[in-house]
Amino acid sequence: MRGWHGGGSSNDTHIGFEICEDGLSDPAYFSAVYKEAVELCAYLCKQYGIKPESPTLICHSEGHKLGIASNHGDVMHWFPKHGKSMDTFRADVKKLLDAASPETPTTPKKYYRVQLGAFSVKANADAMLKKVKDAGFTDVFIKYSE
Repeated sequence: MRGWHGGGSSNDTHIGFEICEDGLSDPAYFSAVYKEAVELCAYLCKQYGIKPESPTLICHSEGHKLGIASNHGDVMHWFPKHGKSMDTFRADVKKLLDAASPETPTTPKKYYRVQLGAFSVKANADAMLKKVKDAGFTDVFIKYSE
């Protein structure tokens, strides 16, 4: 899937997610969401064989400096207020990865896509989508292309 997170070519090369902000001044809230973000990135790094270093693990503002993302301040408008930076973030992700499996090499997970059909009439596509959903499949969708 292609995300629409960073703008520019980062949408083709990087996984993106948002951290919900509060008023940017609550240390307890920051600590909780920072921990969640570290855990998510460690999981993604392990799942897809991503190294927790720049330029593979970056924030939006770093992507802009690299010329691969739109001009946006995240997360450097917030992290320093709580004594964090992307360098400390990457170090925390690496620490979590090292603690989880110090000698286990990471191997990217393989995915196999299944396409059920291509229809020139939308009603037929809708009917197939309904049939597949009725069969119990939940991660199904219609994608339009020319």
